[in-house]
Order: sequence, then C-alpha cells, then structure tokens
Amino acid sequence: MTKEEQKAMANRIKKRRKSLNFTQEQFAELLGISASSYTRIENAFQNPALNTLINISKNLKISIDYMIFGNEDIHGNVATDTEVFEALVDFSDMEKLKHAAEVLDKFIKIKENKK
Repeated sequence: MTKEEQKAMANRIKKRRKSLNFTQEQFAELLGISASSYTRIENAFQNPALNTLINISKNLKISIDYMIFGNEDIHGNVATDTEVFEALVDFSDMEKLKHAAEVLDKFIKIKENKK
C-alpha cells in the first residue's frame, strides 16, 4: 500500500468516525486499542493490524473494500478477491500470517476427516 493510499484510507476512517460522533478516544476504547495507536492509524503513520481493521469495519459499519480502496458502488468497480487479499496481507506481520496459515491448515484437516 502506498503512502497516498494509506492516507486516503485513514481519511475515510476519520470521516466516518466523525459522522458517527465518536471522538478518537471513544472509538479507540470501542476497538480495544490505545488512543495513541488509533491516532497513528487515523493519521496514516501506521497500518492497522488485521483484527483492528476488521473491528474498524464492523464498528463503523463500512466494508473493508470501501476502507482500503474507496469503492462505494457495490455493483460497479469492486476490487477483485486477489486485490482485497493482497491488501489484507499488507496489514499483517509475518507471525500473524504464519498463525493464520496454521489455523487454516487445521480447518482443512478437519474438513478432510469429515469426508
């Protein structure tokens, strides 16, 4: 994700948070993160962790697609699954990705055993 894309995402988050009348401190508390961490996300100094990105999406009631790419028309120019996946990977560090792979591997084994 480029710095410009990160700033655009941060602006979309900030605009939506303000439209719902949350202060940064209130919203950070709702997300379960420190106010300083949230401020860094909203000022585009830091990408949110994947779980934080999901929580932001849920609590602001906006899609991750909109947050990351700014796509508002669900029937028009929607990002491909690959683009969304690549953006989500950009938000995760290597340890989180390894953990996610381990969890998916366990689910696959469970599914295979049920056949």
